[in-house]
Amino acid sequence: MNRTQKIAGALMTVLSGAAVYSFFALRYPYHLHFQEQYQLFEFTWGYFSGVAGVPGGLADWAGRFLTQFCYYAPAGAAVTALVFCALQLLTWAACRQRTLPVYALSFLPSAILLVFLCDEHSLLGGPVALILALAASVLCRRVASARVRRVTEAVLVPALYMACGPLVVVFVLVRILDEGGRGGRIVALAAVLLAIAALCPPVAARLFPYPLGRLYLGVHYYRYHNILPGLLWISALGVVVTVLVSLSKGRILSGTLRGVLVFACVAGAGTFFTLRTADPVKEEWMRYDFMVRMQMWNRIMMAADRRNPDNPKTVSCLNLALSKTGRMPDHQFEYFQNGPEGLLPEFVGDCTNPVSTGEIYWHLGMVNTAQRFAFEAQEAIPDFQKSARFYQRLAQTNIVNGDTDVARKYLKALTHTAFYRKWARETLSLLDAGTVFEQRPELARARDLRLREHDFFFSGTEMDSMLGLLKVENPSNTMALDYLMAWCLLRKDLDRFVECIGLVEAPVMPKAYQEALLLRWVLTHSNFEGLPAYLSPDNALRINNFIVDMQAKSPEEEMRRKYGDTYWFYYYYRYRSSTQ
Repeated sequence: MNRTQKIAGALMTVLSGAAVYSFFALRYPYHLHFQEQYQLFEFTWGYFSGVAGVPGGLADWAGRFLTQFCYYAPAGAAVTALVFCALQLLTWAACRQRTLPVYALSFLPSAILLVFLCDEHSLLGGPVALILALAASVLCRRVASARVRRVTEAVLVPALYMACGPLVVVFVLVRILDEGGRGGRIVALAAVLLAIAALCPPVAARLFPYPLGRLYLGVHYYRYHNILPGLLWISALGVVVTVLVSLSKGRILSGTLRGVLVFACVAGAGTFFTLRTADPVKEEWMRYDFMVRMQMWNRIMMAADRRNPDNPKTVSCLNLALSKTGRMPDHQFEYFQNGPEGLLPEFVGDCTNPVSTGEIYWHLGMVNTAQRFAFEAQEAIPDFQKSARFYQRLAQTNIVNGDTDVARKYLKALTHTAFYRKWARETLSLLDAGTVFEQRPELARARDLRLREHDFFFSGTEMDSMLGLLKVENPSNTMALDYLMAWCLLRKDLDRFVECIGLVEAPVMPKAYQEALLLRWVLTHSNFEGLPAYLSPDNALRINNFIVDMQAKSPEEEMRRKYGDTYWFYYYYRYRSSTQ
């Protein structure tokens, strides 16, 4: 390439890297936080040997090392951009023809890899394995002696299989293409390298407890082991195709304009499929879950004001923020509500659903339930990793319950991490000094709110009884009262709501409670005579207008516009309870 083309190529790489960074840092940052919370990377020899001592283990360890930086979204975005650029530059380095169109085509594998990384269950071990295999191929080219080079290639195949798993096939194919591009006889070399690569999984199956199919397709490339990471393998195929194309000769692979056009096509296709694959619904839930984890209650309210969430998991996070900011009794029905599932979602035995729900129980003071949800979520992680986030919660719940020996086990593991070390060491010191509850107010609050004198089995069908017990035993637990009243309202159980209203101690009856009491009055009385003084006349007039509009069969959209912020609209137009 001439100087102009080299500058153009450098700009392509810089702009692409900046675009990838901007996408993950600004549009998809909570996807990165989600990745980080499902691993526990420890700086210990035992952890390294346990992870790296299996086929593909070194790449997996390196991928986990990089993933830990996703604790901070800008750092995780920078790591992702570096992985993108590294694969592109190595693909270019493996190409024989040095023209701008070939340079532009070298972005193809990275573009496919970017789409793969938009899947929340993709692991960085796969891209690292691909980069290791390609880097080894590029380094082998530097061996001048053909005989030494081919012996090195044969020796590296099993070594790379142990380091990066079955993606060693990229090393094999690129080396075969490169040797063929030199004009040498490669039939024997191809047969030897392919035979060694094909024999690696059966040999590994005798040494490691993995099914043969996984040893052929990859052990640590994807969180769900029964799913083939197709896009990762297509990206690997893209590397081979790009190298193969670079071997051809002709003017079609030269020229600045052609290079720009090829880059535009690859970048356009990559952008299209990346945006198509990125799931805004999942990203929204990950965002709300992250804000709950960091207790950003006001930020949750600001996000809900900009866009009203309608997914049960995000609505449950919103309701938690409403209660933590003291707004639930007055403002809950100004936001979309989809029944009790949006308040306390039912337990689902996977690694995602119990996460934010467990946070709700933790703040309610149901410490044992929060502990069970954290433990079950960790045990359900598909690739059997541990979670630093769950370890932190389990340490907290065990401290509150007085099981300090168990808590120390979790804390000691966290001391070997990069981003949880400080908190874990400080907490261990506080445990040793006996001042953990004085210095950790969140633990003291959970200790004060948890039930001491009553043992009960957790039951989602008797949630009102458990919430009521929390409030009765701990009168200061206003959140338990908020959730008790909201549980009755969301289930449309007005009789139970009236039974519990005596627990409310407020100078002015909250708006949502007034609306529920007015609705029950209307359903049980023929007029408003004798209406209690704590029920606002303005609200009475408004419910009267609501009834008139309903009897006139006004369209639902008009009713939403006029009464969408009321409990009455929810009662008649939203969630249908099983008792109705």
